[in-house]
Amino acid sequence: MLLKISEFRHRIDSQLDQLVRDLQALTNRYSHAEEQAWRSSLPKISKVFSAASFNDLDIYFGSKGNLALEYRMPAANAWADMILLGKHNAKPAVVIVELKDWVTQGDLPGYLEGLMIRHGQSAQHPSDQVLGYVEYCRRFHSQVQRVDAVVHGCVVFTKDQYFHTYGLSPNDSLANLFPCFYAGNDDEAVRFPAFFKNRLTEPDQAFAEHFVKGVYKQSRGFIHQIGGQILDPDKSPFVLLDNQRTAFALVRSRVLQSVAARRPKKAVILIDGPPGSGKSVVAAKVWASLATDPKLPDGNIVVATTSASQNSNWRYLFKLVTNRPAAAGAVVSATGYTPLTTGEFGALRKKYPGAFKKEIHWRDNMNMLRSIAPNFRSGSKDEEFLVSIVDEAHAMINPEHVEGRGQYGFTTALGPQAYQIMRASTVTVFLFDSKQGFRDRENTTVEDIKKWAQELGINVVEEISLDGGQFRCAGSKEYVDWVDSLLGFAATDGNGATRSTNSAKNAGATVPPSGSFAPFEVDVLGTLGELETALCAQISKGHSARLLASYARKWKTEGVALPHGIPPELMDFDEYYELDGKKIRWNKVWNFVPNGNDYTHFIQAPAGSKMHSDQLCEVGCPYAVRGFDFDYVGLLWFSDLKWRNGRWVVDPDHVFERGIKARISAARKEADPDGLAHESLLRAVQSAYRIILTRPMKGIYIWCEDFETREYLKASMQRGKSL
Repeated sequence: MLLKISEFRHRIDSQLDQLVRDLQALTNRYSHAEEQAWRSSLPKISKVFSAASFNDLDIYFGSKGNLALEYRMPAANAWADMILLGKHNAKPAVVIVELKDWVTQGDLPGYLEGLMIRHGQSAQHPSDQVLGYVEYCRRFHSQVQRVDAVVHGCVVFTKDQYFHTYGLSPNDSLANLFPCFYAGNDDEAVRFPAFFKNRLTEPDQAFAEHFVKGVYKQSRGFIHQIGGQILDPDKSPFVLLDNQRTAFALVRSRVLQSVAARRPKKAVILIDGPPGSGKSVVAAKVWASLATDPKLPDGNIVVATTSASQNSNWRYLFKLVTNRPAAAGAVVSATGYTPLTTGEFGALRKKYPGAFKKEIHWRDNMNMLRSIAPNFRSGSKDEEFLVSIVDEAHAMINPEHVEGRGQYGFTTALGPQAYQIMRASTVTVFLFDSKQGFRDRENTTVEDIKKWAQELGINVVEEISLDGGQFRCAGSKEYVDWVDSLLGFAATDGNGATRSTNSAKNAGATVPPSGSFAPFEVDVLGTLGELETALCAQISKGHSARLLASYARKWKTEGVALPHGIPPELMDFDEYYELDGKKIRWNKVWNFVPNGNDYTHFIQAPAGSKMHSDQLCEVGCPYAVRGFDFDYVGLLWFSDLKWRNGRWVVDPDHVFERGIKARISAARKEADPDGLAHESLLRAVQSAYRIILTRPMKGIYIWCEDFETREYLKASMQRGKSL
């Protein structure tokens, strides 16, 4: 519902406890810190709107009575703190307000516009955050586009009034466009009302009601500009080679056949390819070619991502190529296709006790949802997207099975991610490599997709293979074949053909493929010092490099604000090696993830990040790097995977990947190291190593904690190079 600000202030004054509970239910965020921030900031915000000129303006509240101060952008996992709606000079207007309950004393301008230095670490300038919300609404909100509404934004600090550094260079222009205010003093009485005087002055009930019903809708002209820049060979990092071009042409032709017709037909396209076959490049080029095609009917064309790492990095690349913050709006998360958020679904369950069943009965739940809430809006509507291109589709979650149930950012009781994406799309393109799915919840199969497609009346399911091409690992198909053979994903016969390997235990026992790995460089080094020295030498030549490891060390620094400066014994990696008879201590942290979801710091190493000045200051995990590549990789091969008596063995006590905790627990309880639980865990760990071993473009250096494993790798690689 929509409330006048006068009523909003009344509820804060008299019903604060209930408002906090409503916010928790809406956003599904129940942490003590979040609750305290709301309790601290909401009364101050009430004061900010104390001027009589605000009384009749609207704030959006959830339709079930929940306070929706946190407005979810259509089809996005982005929440604006506060949306004010009305008009100015007879034109519909929106003002987005970002609230910051921060202590800002000591904060300094960052190295580039959009960055601040807080507590010694780069952080996004809140005005830059507002810029993203404003641009998203302008370019992707159906009702803003329909009436050509004006969208503005600002920042309100609720805890500290000493924020003058936020207006200094290089953020001065940004802060002028989206100014910062303090919830108190002269800002409350003078500056804040003055800001609204030229932006939002009158109520507009009709527009406010339409705004709340708004859905994701692309501005076709803007999308055309983005696509053109991605297709520009002088600017784009996406270049098609060899059979990538064939796959691109096939996908494009199949999509056009489906959507360019007078009556578009639902279709599914499955693209299978090994690591380095160029799936992401094909995805980007297909998206750009469709976005710029004038023959296509009006509709949304998006790249869908299946992990936080994929989402943050795809969005970063779209912004980087186009230099337009709103370009990231063409990238959506797979979790956003589910009809309702977990909080909204929980509220619906409370209102209709017993109406919804467990995940296995998700079809019944979808039917019930359509019956009692047919106009669901927070997720994607049927056919909301003309084309969805799903990268890293092997990471999709299927809650039909127990391992796909849990807190994964979407309502699992409403069904599988792949089903919801196909339901909401006319044409869906899935790009996948089933061997890269290693977490328990990554359990969607090609057979599942075909089954759900049939349920949705999709008769066209096209399958395209990218096998045979290799654009990573210096084009060395021999090396990639050797990796698969080494880890048991493929065995090689005497003629060089491959066949499936049924047992993970027997992996590595097959004969490596013939042919040299050249020009791809592979070496096994004796110490961590030698490993880092080799990588530093490549960095000095202008190459990119990363340290990578499987989950053989606990993530002790998760949530630590400044992990790089903590004592060595508290770091994730606290190792030792000998040099000239002396014991050398070697320390690193796992890949730092600001805000819990921004993986660009490790992958892209943007200016202002620790990785920008030192590419080897962190160690990346398989989850973070899947789908990305670097010139050189240093692999830390720990004791989770060891070679013993002619086969691979897994040590459950050295595996700490939370995505396979059920397998770890079962293996630790299993007395027989040759039992089924150990074999299941072994396969997951081997999958993680396969991901890491296939990330480099030019070369890989490997350090092994276990001596016997190190010697086996040396011998195996030598055979692979010489045969």
